[in-house]
Amino acid sequence: MSGVLLDVKNLSVCFDTYAGQVQAVRDVSFQVREGERLAVVGESGSGKSVMTQSFVSLLPSPPARIAGGQVVYLGEDILKYSFRQYRKIKGAEIAYVFQDPMTSLNPTSRIGAQVIEGLVSHRRMDRRAAKAFALELMKKVGIPSPERRLEQYPYELSGGMRQRVMIAIAIALTPRLLIADEPTTALDVTIQSQILHILKHLNQSAGMALLLITHDMGIVAGMAERMLVMYGGKIVESGPVQALFSGAHHPYTRALLASVPRLDKEQQGELQYIVGSPPDMLCPPAGCPFAPRCKFSMKACFTVMPEEAQTGPDHLVSCHLAHPGAAAVRARFESVYAGEVGDA
Repeated sequence: MSGVLLDVKNLSVCFDTYAGQVQAVRDVSFQVREGERLAVVGESGSGKSVMTQSFVSLLPSPPARIAGGQVVYLGEDILKYSFRQYRKIKGAEIAYVFQDPMTSLNPTSRIGAQVIEGLVSHRRMDRRAAKAFALELMKKVGIPSPERRLEQYPYELSGGMRQRVMIAIAIALTPRLLIADEPTTALDVTIQSQILHILKHLNQSAGMALLLITHDMGIVAGMAERMLVMYGGKIVESGPVQALFSGAHHPYTRALLASVPRLDKEQQGELQYIVGSPPDMLCPPAGCPFAPRCKFSMKACFTVMPEEAQTGPDHLVSCHLAHPGAAAVRARFESVYAGEVGDA
């Protein structure tokens, strides 16, 4: 097993608003290992982006606030870092690719200036050497005519090109961890494939750990080695992609997988969907956050938060169905989803 690069311990993040306290992330714990590809999946509003942005102080404060926990990077709790300490690790150690490059890039600055900025400030390169290095970066991420692109502004580039520029900026300082937040949003399938190929190649060639945030199970199957499933600000299941695709233990994970069209078998009946809406995080439920939408919820699910249980090697689930006393309900759960999911 690879060494632990990032160790998140009981992390909670909230937003203090006029309506009350929004508990966006609640007591989350997991690890990112050196060189691995880890996917975080879940519906919009489940806390994926808030959780990862809190790692490198990207959330506006106020209203955002770390309510508890630790984020240990190479033995140090970076949540305790000062602004100057964060500047040293942002980009150089942990880099972030946002889902919308048009709002992340400076519209008034040329592409070259934005790529070179980090090289000059962090690597102390002179501008000529930085420009030569930037050209190599642009080539590495598949940007044609990089000399011309460096002189252009963001609005002159397509969505796919802008996302490539964001990746070039993110990898410029060879970080040990790259966080990609929905990096293929609003891109056509061909460009999506190219962007994902670039990210996977960087992971394999440079040994860079990749934390991929997505709601697309197809991307998870093709990209990730391990996955975390988030719902209602909590991690409800985690484990190797192969194990979760072939035998997920949480009803939410199974429901997500069952809602994806399958090309390896004939479609039978209508595509399934999850009835209901995510919980109101101003007043999160006392029990399992998925209980009101779950077909297999029991009385305890609404009042008691399930404990985390290990159901296989590196496979953890927070669900009352894992309790021995719920064997009958679990058998019904397995029979309903039998054959709906398969190997990744």
